[in-house]
Amino acid sequence: MAVYNDSLVVIPNDEGVHVKSAGAKGEKYVYKYVKYFRNAEGKPRNKAKAIGKFDFGSGKMFPNSNYFDLYHIDPVLPDVEVWDYGYSFLVNKVCRDSGLFDCLASAFGELRAMDITVMASYIIREGSAMDGIDDWLQRNYFPNYSRLLTSQSSSKIFAALSAGQINDFFVDWVKVAMGPGTVCYDVTSISSYAEQMPSVERGYNRDNENLAQFNLGLFCDESSKIPLYYNRYNGSLTDKTNLSYVLANAKAVGINQVKMVVDGGFWSEECLTSLCSLCESFIVGMPSHLKESQNIFASHGENIMNYANELDIPHIYCVPVEVLVGSIYGKALLYFDAWNHLHLCKELSEHLNRLKAELADLKRYPKSKLKRYEPYFSLTKHEKGSGFDYAVDVDKVENIRKRKGYFLIFTTDMESTPEDTLYHYRAKYAAEKLFDQIKCDIDGNRVRTHNEQPTDGKVFVTFIAC
Repeated sequence: MAVYNDSLVVIPNDEGVHVKSAGAKGEKYVYKYVKYFRNAEGKPRNKAKAIGKFDFGSGKMFPNSNYFDLYHIDPVLPDVEVWDYGYSFLVNKVCRDSGLFDCLASAFGELRAMDITVMASYIIREGSAMDGIDDWLQRNYFPNYSRLLTSQSSSKIFAALSAGQINDFFVDWVKVAMGPGTVCYDVTSISSYAEQMPSVERGYNRDNENLAQFNLGLFCDESSKIPLYYNRYNGSLTDKTNLSYVLANAKAVGINQVKMVVDGGFWSEECLTSLCSLCESFIVGMPSHLKESQNIFASHGENIMNYANELDIPHIYCVPVEVLVGSIYGKALLYFDAWNHLHLCKELSEHLNRLKAELADLKRYPKSKLKRYEPYFSLTKHEKGSGFDYAVDVDKVENIRKRKGYFLIFTTDMESTPEDTLYHYRAKYAAEKLFDQIKCDIDGNRVRTHNEQPTDGKVFVTFIAC
């Protein structure tokens, strides 16, 4: 419980307030009764909370966060002589120069916009746990901002950010931040301990954590790498199932008739149809297991390394093939990265050597580990005993090797060059980088809120931090 040693207040004289000693040093603390009840024997009892530390010199007290919560008072920053200002100056300048603060102020009002800016600034530097924001604010100066936020008041602000206000912000922000180029979209999962929230359920957890989760779909501008908009949705819904709803919501805030880039996880006829209806054109990774992919590889893969297919990108070749996916006309681009082919083949050989060493050490037939070895080896169990023989299946390994370095991209932009398409597809790392910021840089991979409204607000402030 943080005590604000830089401010003295008069001890409240209302019912239940009392002073008593605590600790070996003989220090005195001010308490207030917050609950009266009778125990199982019918005797009167009470429960008290500490609201501050008694100051012997003045007869007043240094308040703590319980005082501000119980008396519904906003803490005020202490009047100090030296502040840290470099970081907060930079944050304020970026927010105002980018138009971000104006969009926040238009949607939430200037005071609440400053609350959001300050909380986002804290999250960037200290992480997503808000426990220390009061101590941090007593060291960092934000011009014309005197509120001393606490963990409790931050939670109340999160809950107060309404869906309508957030939507109004995004309508303005998309106009300011979205450029004329390509928009990238990707999804990540955020783990949560609050399994009772409707939107938090078990599903495909991208971090392999045994926790419930919600999904976060994020749009960002490909050229500036600035985040534009996000959708938070149920953790049990697949990306493919929810894409059409996400795109419709994005359209409502102004992300419409743009060039979109998504990865191969969104490959389905329904997703491609949704992209086609809401986007000017789109680029999507084409999974290699598809029948169409196998046919393209069989027809064009073997002789891809010739001069006619060489790109202006070092050691990369490409063959474009016009295709019809359901009712969607576009082109599939079969790429071959010669350098990556060598690198991946070397990795495969090293992996095979490790597996050989494992098999040499085994005394029994590895029945429980067959999936680990069967893609590369022929294993024969001895008719008697538990022993076995093994040998590298050269045909299997060679079939795997010859596919290394190939990948397919599908696009409906018939005018784009293979170089441009590859550049835009690789640029989707911008969304992945933002997820890295959320999960690693600001420790947002697990949410610690337990209700829908504070969670919605905290996710929004985390977006602002990005």
